[in-house]
Amino acid sequence: MQLISEDKINEIRNKADIVSIISDYIPLKMQGKNYFGICPFHDDHTPSMSVSKERQLFKCFVCNKGGNVFTFVKDYENITYLEAVKKVANIVGIPFLYTETKKVNNENKKYYDIMEFATKIFQNNLNSKEGKKAKEYLEQRQINEEVIKEFKIGYAIDNHTYLYNVLTKKGYSLNDLDLLGLANKNGLEGYDAFVNRIIIPITNLDGEVVGFTGRIFNGESAPKYVNSKETIIYKKGNILFNYSNAKNYIREKKSVILVEGNMDAIRMYSSGIKNVVALMGTALTKEQIDIFKKLRVPVILMLDSDKAGFIATNNIGDMLTKDKIECKVVRLNGAKDPDEYIVKFGIEAFNNAINHSINYFDYKLSVLKENKNLNNTEELVSYIKNVLKLIENEDNLTKEITLKKLSNEYNIDYEILKKEINLEKSSPPEKVKDKSKEKIIIKDKYKMCAYNVLYYLMSDVKYLDTYYKKLGFLKKEEERNLVTEIDYYIKKYNTICLADFLTYAESDDKIRNLVNNIIETVNIQTLDEEIFIGYLKAIDAILKKENIKAIKDKISMSTDINEQIENLNRQIAMKKIMLEGKKEV
Repeated sequence: MQLISEDKINEIRNKADIVSIISDYIPLKMQGKNYFGICPFHDDHTPSMSVSKERQLFKCFVCNKGGNVFTFVKDYENITYLEAVKKVANIVGIPFLYTETKKVNNENKKYYDIMEFATKIFQNNLNSKEGKKAKEYLEQRQINEEVIKEFKIGYAIDNHTYLYNVLTKKGYSLNDLDLLGLANKNGLEGYDAFVNRIIIPITNLDGEVVGFTGRIFNGESAPKYVNSKETIIYKKGNILFNYSNAKNYIREKKSVILVEGNMDAIRMYSSGIKNVVALMGTALTKEQIDIFKKLRVPVILMLDSDKAGFIATNNIGDMLTKDKIECKVVRLNGAKDPDEYIVKFGIEAFNNAINHSINYFDYKLSVLKENKNLNNTEELVSYIKNVLKLIENEDNLTKEITLKKLSNEYNIDYEILKKEINLEKSSPPEKVKDKSKEKIIIKDKYKMCAYNVLYYLMSDVKYLDTYYKKLGFLKKEEERNLVTEIDYYIKKYNTICLADFLTYAESDDKIRNLVNNIIETVNIQTLDEEIFIGYLKAIDAILKKENIKAIKDKISMSTDINEQIENLNRQIAMKKIMLEGKKEV
């Protein structure tokens, strides 16, 4: 996973103060020994996340998320573990260079290679004599050389077999070119899918080219845009255009601007507004919503000002707010889209429009006012009824604030409005059960005890000897493997603490997953040796009881009298041991 020593990572973690770093993301308030704040990993309304300065760990007692400072930064910013380590290193002032090896899907590697090679061909075409007019068009659109290089913009030559010939000479098969939507197959011949168009590469979330958009530039009587078909590596519903470029700026700006078209995103990005992504169509998919959820920042909708853009704004706004994603809206007057607005009015006016974005609920209220003469009684009544209908399914606080605004703005008795919507009897809509708020209850007593024992072993060196003396065995192989790793760690460092052991566990997927499960399951605030010994005794009793049951089953299934007697004696001996153990307790 990494080319950096564990000692270096531990040096960074030991210098980092988890309370200080987490408080840069969310407000924390001291209560007793620990600090508490609103958990950012579920829909939290009361401070349920505890941060321990002493142990350098955080834990939410509602969604059970927990870990060290690297875990928090990784999950909050939706970045890799090593990216989180680097970010923390920068905060504490420790130089940190690393190489992270990207996992490669060998099965699809050749497809990515083909798309990358095709991208380079298109780029070369744009700088050839055949691409002169296309380049001039881009210059007229104020898309300079720097932007062209950043977005790898190219040109498809006006020749129906040019790309096909170059790629097949390189050794790529017609079947693969057809599969990737670069050539259309006609028997044994292939014809380019993109001809005489400006080419804009489409990348996946990791920045790999997976498709292309081809745009006309000579005013031809043809569709303005032609997009790659969906392929084995390109599913447009899983992608947001420019995401790989924008993700770091989105975290920095703490917001993401969503636009409709590639050219809108390119124009904004090249004008210095880099926290922008574009839809691959006007419909928002579940997969794209999941991307926004992970970003945990407000989404600013800036869609086209035509009817389709208006409908898309309403549909997408409803979907985002339903999934509890904060949503704002910018409506651009005097231009059909962000690209045209910037060219027409300039970047200062555009930034001003962004700064005056309104939340989605207020936007919906403003839409209800449009084309209404509110000095006309009939139209005013219609407007107010529409507002009351809009807030029907909102919470009581939103209803209360909206009714008071209506009362003050239009001089209508508040009690009449309240009666109209029947606020006293109204109740908030039935909430969908949030599984993240369900506390983990382990019905398996053995598992509960084993997880608690393992938590103790990872937290302090003094518990390992007690474990070996009083138990020394856990039922599951993964648990025994974790004990072996803990033993190795202690022998290597002569100490152990959970915050550092989490770093060690990152190098092994199985160990890491088990450690994370333990952290998310166990709620231990203070280590107590007597309680630890109690867990060991409970496990010992459970294992002996299971052993007796296994012997009973053997007796009942056996037809050999001697074997039955032998198993019966073993059963009696086991029961005697259990009774002696109970007397000790």
